[in-house]
Amino acid sequence: MDEKYAQLLETLATKLGTTAEHLWGVLVRQAPISGAVDLALCIVLAVAAWKLIAFVKRKTTPSEDSSGRLRPAEWHGEEGPAWFVAAIVTTVLSGLIIVTINDLVSAFANPEYWALKQLLSMVPR
Repeated sequence: MDEKYAQLLETLATKLGTTAEHLWGVLVRQAPISGAVDLALCIVLAVAAWKLIAFVKRKTTPSEDSSGRLRPAEWHGEEGPAWFVAAIVTTVLSGLIIVTINDLVSAFANPEYWALKQLLSMVPR
């Protein structure tokens, strides 16, 4: 670890009334917890995107009634705006998942790297 980051860790530890080694251990143990929260967030976002697309598809697709006749779509004539909004929302949710996936993987695969990234985010540039 660079001297600058060791100094930051020592400063934070002093302010919290603990040692740098203890603070580092806490950060490393926090990594899987943060990874689990990120994983839950990604699952919720993916399910939300899937449900939105299924909802828009159901509302914009013609269906059969009980007698077998084809009924027009509930949102007949409004398919374009509905799919446009669904595409925008799905793109945003996908972007959030893509941004989150990096921290998620590093939190589980390499908790020390995750902890170091957290320290690096505190250092003024």
